[in-house]
Amino acid sequence: MIITDVIPIIESLAHADKFKLMQILLAQLAKEEGIHLQIQIPKKDDSLWDIVGMAEGEDAEVARHHDKYLYGVIK
Repeated sequence: MIITDVIPIIESLAHADKFKLMQILLAQLAKEEGIHLQIQIPKKDDSLWDIVGMAEGEDAEVARHHDKYLYGVIK
């Protein structure tokens, strides 16, 4: 399989699964380079973890100005 075959599969993943994939890839690259990473796996009882990946979208505006949309404040 070549990278051009993998891209559409990755694009079809849910947002949270894309983050998981990135963690796996980063860990594998670090292992191959002999680098020890301390990846923190969120605890199941962490209430903030429950909201990660709930919202998805293509609009970079929301990502850049999320404080405006969450709190009504531009930082």
